[in-house]
Amino acid sequence: MRPSREDALLIVSAAVLGLGGAAAFAAYRAVSASERAAGARAGEFASNLFWPGVLIFAAVAAVVWFGWKAELD
Repeated sequence: MRPSREDALLIVSAAVLGLGGAAAFAAYRAVSASERAAGARAGEFASNLFWPGVLIFAAVAAVVWFGWKAELD
């Protein structure tokens, strides 16, 4: 079964907004890290994108999904 165009748009927008929220949090944590080396900040970004980022991605995607399906304006 192929998703409708509206459902495909919902899936893409939920994924993009979820990833954007996770990336914004990881960037904030990397910028506010006390280490000055770029490698340490890149590692901080990657680790924050992985662990709390997964939860942030899921939460934002779920809110987008349920908000879309509930047709909230």
